[in-house]
Amino acid sequence: MNYKKLIATACFAGIGLAASAQSSVINDTTKAIYGSATTLKLYERDVFKGNLTPARIDTAITNLPIIRHWYYDSTLHQDLGNVGTAAQPLFWQMPTVLGTRLGRNTLDRYTPDPASIEYYDTKSPFTFLNYLQGSLGEQIFKSKHTRNIKPNWNIGIGYELLSSERQIGGVGGRQNDLISHYGLMAFTQYASPNERYRIMANYIQTSHDQIESGGINPAGNVDGDEDLFDGNEAVWLFYAASEEKRRMVHATQWYKLLGSGLQLYHTIDAYAQDNEFSDNQLPYETIGEEGNRRRVLQFYPQALRDTAQTSDKSNFRKLENTFGVMGNSRLFVYRAYVKRRDGDYEVTSRGRIAVVDQFKNRPFNYVLFYEDQAKRTFADNFIGGDAQFRLKNDIYMHTDAEFQIGGGDYRINAQARYKFLTLRQTRTSYSPSLLQNLFISNHLEWNNDFENIQVNQSAAVLEGRIKNHLLQGELKFTNLRNYVYYQDSLSAGDWAKPAQVAGGTNLLQASLRYKLSVKSFVLDNTVFYSATADEDVIRMPEWYLQTRAYVHGPMFKGAIYVQTGVDVNFHTAYLADGYMPVTQQFHLQNDFTVKRYPTADVYLSADIKTVNLFIKARHLNTAIPGLNPGYFTTPYYSANPFSLIFGLQWNFYD
Repeated sequence: MNYKKLIATACFAGIGLAASAQSSVINDTTKAIYGSATTLKLYERDVFKGNLTPARIDTAITNLPIIRHWYYDSTLHQDLGNVGTAAQPLFWQMPTVLGTRLGRNTLDRYTPDPASIEYYDTKSPFTFLNYLQGSLGEQIFKSKHTRNIKPNWNIGIGYELLSSERQIGGVGGRQNDLISHYGLMAFTQYASPNERYRIMANYIQTSHDQIESGGINPAGNVDGDEDLFDGNEAVWLFYAASEEKRRMVHATQWYKLLGSGLQLYHTIDAYAQDNEFSDNQLPYETIGEEGNRRRVLQFYPQALRDTAQTSDKSNFRKLENTFGVMGNSRLFVYRAYVKRRDGDYEVTSRGRIAVVDQFKNRPFNYVLFYEDQAKRTFADNFIGGDAQFRLKNDIYMHTDAEFQIGGGDYRINAQARYKFLTLRQTRTSYSPSLLQNLFISNHLEWNNDFENIQVNQSAAVLEGRIKNHLLQGELKFTNLRNYVYYQDSLSAGDWAKPAQVAGGTNLLQASLRYKLSVKSFVLDNTVFYSATADEDVIRMPEWYLQTRAYVHGPMFKGAIYVQTGVDVNFHTAYLADGYMPVTQQFHLQNDFTVKRYPTADVYLSADIKTVNLFIKARHLNTAIPGLNPGYFTTPYYSANPFSLIFGLQWNFYD
């Protein structure tokens, strides 16, 4: 972590500590009048649904010790075994963006979605500090300060840090950093006094640096599997790193023409993403007998432009404007819009040529650097809309659609709910990503013209509660045609490159959650099942189980509220995707089976007025003698061993 980030962290901590002296305003009866009940939040999606009633902020401690709930996407992911590393959803998900998209998404869970952030309405200034620290160097810090300038105008700022240290391929000392991430945020919402005009706007900036090891080199660990978890593992890469920077501006404004039944709105999205990959010393191995030795490149499939080092860059820019009309009544909500997206995508790779020249009749050697570059521009046009007829919160019909004008992308979705049962049918056609179609690097290169991917999905959702029993289930059947994926090592010379399936494949995905609450005891189980007709292109664990058991309740005459329990996760063995640092993409592989392995975490959480905190023994089973010393989340990327983690959330209401 550099000094600028430490100074920023200290500044936000200072704001919180200064506020702690007046963490609530007290009236003459010594009763707090400001708190979570007077600090409300509202989302952009609520306004589109016609719901302008803000909700109270969440101060529950149930998910506090679950680290994935500290990210912006809390769904199950496959990562590289440590906090902040590149990740992809563990189970296949349908893309939601039509038309041109970049396709570099492995760091999405660490970046807020500009269209989904919280906006506030506060009766007093509100500051929160979130801090997580692990014994292996894992660290997450988030802070936010917001206040109402006027009753109808709120502004706020936020800052966050995320870092972790290498557990494989470590070099010791301060050079052991693995992840360094920071994020900045500014946001505001305003409504005119008569509420005819409203605007929600935000600016987000993130930077994410990751040391790339290439994973454990099995040839360098001579003692077998036990040697892969001893903290001294040999890795493939020692001088490689990737960097990603994002900058986002998002604003939506509404104007009521005829009350809430007829409104105009406009959304602008400006987005920039820059990616870099570098390796300052490519790995080689000398093979052959004396007199016939040669150097062979390791890990990378090839070196196309520079045999000594790599410097690749990718730059993506997008400007999107949406103009629409919408309205809502007690039973009906509708929206129709047109959308325009402009932008460009540029990839660059540096190369060099060794030149031998003559200087005063003597040989003179020098190196000439050059850059290969490819660029694409795009201009997409869409029309779309959605409508919902709602009798009650659990009885409604919803439909939405979007079509690309002059292109082949579209999405049609219909959904109906009656009481505990929801049925959904979706048909979509979406373009391959820019990354899948065009890429230039020192190690990989392609220029494709893939066809659109076609998806048909049928889904049913079951949700019901009877007294202290909660049951939630989902069943999805998906048919995919022309699916694009990243190839495996069986394709000689093409591994980690994109390819397209000539035909279709079927996916079956199901989940079932059962939660039992008996007085102070809670048992919460979720099981996931997945099956695919073509495991050569999409691979997921067949079974995944999450089990939480905990007890909770007040202590010390209600002064604190405590929760303690165990969290167990387990999945069956499967050929998990490998990871290619050059593209920051996961790809198929056929040589490494991620074995079935349970993990157990034990935690204690407490709610003490405006402070929530926890202490957690993560991956406790690795600390028990005689048990397997570890497991892999991605081929040759081992998960963190036992770690003691402390977390804190502190809210200040003045």
